[in-house]
Amino acid sequence: MSALQGRLLLFVCLILALFPAPGLCASAEYTVGIPALPDGLTPLLSSVSDCVNLQENPPATPGLLRKRVANDIESFKSALQARGYFKAEVTGEVDTNTAPLAVRFLIEPGPRFVFEKPRLVLQPEDSARKHLRDSLSRIKAGEKYSSSTILDVETALLERLKEHGYPSPVAREKKVIADHATDTVSVSFTIDTGPAAKFGPTQILGLENVSDKVVTDELAWEEGSPYDRRKVDTTREQLIRTGLFRSVRISADHSGGLGIVDMGITLLEAPQRSVRAGLWYYSDLGLGTNVGWTHRNIFGAGQELRLDAELAENLQRAKSDLILPRMWHPRQTLGLSAQYEHEITDSYDSTNLSLSALMRRPVSELQVGYGLAYRLAEVENDELRRFNLFSVPLIAEFSNANNLLDPTSGITLAARMEPFTDIQDSETSFVLWNLSGRHYLPLSKNKSIVLATRGRYSLLAGANRDSIPEDMLLYAGGGGSIRGYAHQYAGELDEDDDPLGGVSAVDFSAELRFRINREYGVVLFGDGGGAFSGRNPSEKEDYFWGAGAGLRYFTPIGPIRADVAVPLDRRDGVDDPFQIYISLGQAF
Repeated sequence: MSALQGRLLLFVCLILALFPAPGLCASAEYTVGIPALPDGLTPLLSSVSDCVNLQENPPATPGLLRKRVANDIESFKSALQARGYFKAEVTGEVDTNTAPLAVRFLIEPGPRFVFEKPRLVLQPEDSARKHLRDSLSRIKAGEKYSSSTILDVETALLERLKEHGYPSPVAREKKVIADHATDTVSVSFTIDTGPAAKFGPTQILGLENVSDKVVTDELAWEEGSPYDRRKVDTTREQLIRTGLFRSVRISADHSGGLGIVDMGITLLEAPQRSVRAGLWYYSDLGLGTNVGWTHRNIFGAGQELRLDAELAENLQRAKSDLILPRMWHPRQTLGLSAQYEHEITDSYDSTNLSLSALMRRPVSELQVGYGLAYRLAEVENDELRRFNLFSVPLIAEFSNANNLLDPTSGITLAARMEPFTDIQDSETSFVLWNLSGRHYLPLSKNKSIVLATRGRYSLLAGANRDSIPEDMLLYAGGGGSIRGYAHQYAGELDEDDDPLGGVSAVDFSAELRFRINREYGVVLFGDGGGAFSGRNPSEKEDYFWGAGAGLRYFTPIGPIRADVAVPLDRRDGVDDPFQIYISLGQAF
């Protein structure tokens, strides 16, 4: 080959590489058809199908597409058998006479097999069987077969043993036999319980500034009691809840024999001091800021000191809290609080000093509290009035919400009853009743859509409105109440269009929260309610209604919210067309 011919051949190759012949690299684009099947099988098969999941990335040739179909046939059979369709017949074909190509599956699921009564074999056979009846009963004779049920029951059997004195059970064998003559499945579990054991001594490692007693008081187990995995988990949760530790690791060593489990707790202390700060802006209240400082172990035994201050144009507040754990009982906490507040509103100017001592203690799943409080107040409306109020607060609270600033599931309930009496004027006596609740319902598996609702009902009983300090009357409206109306303006007004306050109040909200991605989310909401002069709320026609939308920017310390709300029953000359709220954390 001459040099000229070689150059020409290289040029042709380059042209072919840059401009390939039509159809030379065309991919085998296709459609997929999976028939409609009962028991939600069609979505299940679609989720395990390569033909469906890789449809946007078609293979180069029909032959490679047929390999995908063959893989799907095996995947479909496995998925159908996991649901109890052991007689299922699955075929698939590729129709090359259409453009695009057509993948069609033919599926005959057949009957769904059902469970027979399960069998449990324990090694060694002992009294542990009585603790396993409930877990084994999850498989019921005649119930539709599912492989996930078998795995769940096996896990539950091992967990139940760990909760009743057996720290090291092992699943030795699991037999699953499908009888094609009777369309039934028999299941047999063989479990080695291991030796029964009791809690032994506990070794605590990693403490530097926190005393050992803080940890030992949180132990849910006692040395010599039967081993119980639940008590280990409870101890871990209680130690984390103290806020004193960054990490908590609990080990159980039963290798020494003699039926003793040696417990070890390794702790990493959290920073004892923290500083917090925040900004907020409400169009009805203006700009505000809050700062705080906390010491979580100020005296070395888990005592917590909190100092907080809030500053805005019409509000100045300073508060200190001293939390003393394990007061006269391992689960009892004493909170000492002092607060100064100066507030200027359209209805009144007030200055007050509050002191309180509140004892809290868990009772079952509730937190109950009781205490004493004193409030020295000076309120100026048309005249200056002074109050020396003594009260006895009683509270009950329940919460299983999963996050403080951005909850996505759970419920929070709170009730408070607090009788007040004026030390200098016995005629000024009344009782505050307050009930509130919040509920968070995830509407998607990844909790990116959440329906959040809340409600409050408050009542001042035992006195008329004129004998109660204006700053203790009940109000509605504003960023924490009925959005769209100015602070305290969702209620009755006087002749100057200033809020009168009420002796009863009710408000409620519903938010539909959409999390778009890791950083951003949007919210649609509606609020309703009001403050009323009567003991009971007025007719619904007298309620105030607001609606709006908001944007959320999610940060490591919680979402930053920006809401815009409009009053749906706008009063001329009183209510603005809209209100804006910007702060850290969800509205509720």
